[in-house]
Amino acid sequence: MKAVQILGYELSITSTSSTTTTATTTTTTSTTTTTTTTATTTTTTTTTTTATTTTTTTSTTTSTTTTTPTLLFILGNTVMWTGSYCQTAVRIFWSFDNTLQDLYNNFNGVGSNGPTYTSPGYNGAGACLWLNQASSQSVSITSPILNITYTSFTFEVWLYPNTLYNGNPYTDNSIFGQCQQQVVDQCLHIVIRSQKAYFGFFGDDLVGNQAFTPKQWYHVAYIYDYSTQTQFVYVNGYLDNSRSSAGPYQGISGALTIGTTSAQVSNNFFDGCLDSVAYVSRAKNASEVLDDATLVAYLSFDSNSLLDSGPLLINGTGTNYSYTSSGRVNAGISLSGNASYIQITGLTRIGTNSWPYTVAVWINPTKISGGTIMHLSSLIDGAQPNAWCLPIMGFTSMGQIAINSWNSSNVPITGSIVQVNSWTHVAATYSSSNGERLYVNGIQYGSSVAYNFAAGGVPMTITLGSSLLGTGVCNTGTIQMGQYNGLLDEFRVYARELSAAEISALANP
Repeated sequence: MKAVQILGYELSITSTSSTTTTATTTTTTSTTTTTTTTATTTTTTTTTTTATTTTTTTSTTTSTTTTTPTLLFILGNTVMWTGSYCQTAVRIFWSFDNTLQDLYNNFNGVGSNGPTYTSPGYNGAGACLWLNQASSQSVSITSPILNITYTSFTFEVWLYPNTLYNGNPYTDNSIFGQCQQQVVDQCLHIVIRSQKAYFGFFGDDLVGNQAFTPKQWYHVAYIYDYSTQTQFVYVNGYLDNSRSSAGPYQGISGALTIGTTSAQVSNNFFDGCLDSVAYVSRAKNASEVLDDATLVAYLSFDSNSLLDSGPLLINGTGTNYSYTSSGRVNAGISLSGNASYIQITGLTRIGTNSWPYTVAVWINPTKISGGTIMHLSSLIDGAQPNAWCLPIMGFTSMGQIAINSWNSSNVPITGSIVQVNSWTHVAATYSSSNGERLYVNGIQYGSSVAYNFAAGGVPMTITLGSSLLGTGVCNTGTIQMGQYNGLLDEFRVYARELSAAEISALANP
């Protein structure tokens, strides 16, 4: 197998050789003459001819090479190879940040009956698409036609059901639809039915197991793998159910709809908010879906930017910072002086009571006698009257690394003294069953008893490098709040408790 680059995308090419052998036979005849003489009056000469055949075989080998290119990376609308032919890989993303346009400007939507927007959306910024069932509101994408016949695909959505039907089993909170005609495998309906995820091709359907409740955010992924003919449903990053011997989907026409379907049920409109709706023309794997559902933000600081490399696109902002080429992994950022910090806002899950979380970062401090590495607050200034605020990672006055959480009182864990001018990986995890855990360079250093995290109840802000107005005001545990001085790199926030193995992987890039 070898790899080549086509238009900047890496392809793997496998060569298969076949050999054909052709045999050629050559025959050579030689004549030998023998003379016999007898001592009589008569001399007889006898000639004997002997045929000797020599066979020579010549082999001719013909090699035929077949190349099967396979795309290793799909990004945007790029080239995807399948077998011996080439097709376009389709990727769609509707942010619904006050627009029905696709991020790639290909599959733009048109609203029906006046759908509106509500702020904030799931990521605490921008907006989500608010659909009112009573008004039969929905969105249609009529051109171009999204062709999903005889292929793998993934639909993903963040949804907030305002109400859920739980009576008539054929009353749907519809999410996606595309219907050529209502016959087997030609009418796609992706819905919440009887409060469970429902993935239907029409008469060839998968029902999820988890019951949804109103007024909560959920990440749901509907996946079809054409190679194995399997339907999958994931809820909040984890497999909810699967079904083999399904499909393939065969509808070749019909508009794609969001918030309704063409299924003949008593009601088929969604009631609530939809956000960050995505489609890709391949079957995502379990680890990809888990990241899509739980990776809240990932700031690598590469390319001299504060762009979020995670699925929610929660880009950072900052004050009095600079970039450095001497990061732990490629580039990093440098913080020093007063009011030098980076912020990300709109973190919904970490503002939810007892929701599991993980925060992780590489630090390279120039001083360790106090200082805030991460500050969690309900307001962007770090603290105001009646605000929720807490430094969750920093240094003690003695230079020890420390983390903190809250359960009507501080839940502190104090670790070791870290070295100045040296890179150290620090991570804090929480779950209601395991409590809080501190990891230093991938090794668990300390833990708390199990407890229920008493969160702020609103989308939160994390400030890197300072507690801002929270200094001297917020509960602090063993952290001495103040300005962090030094370098930072590879900042991540997850809405789940990472395992020890996952933390170790982050600490050993």
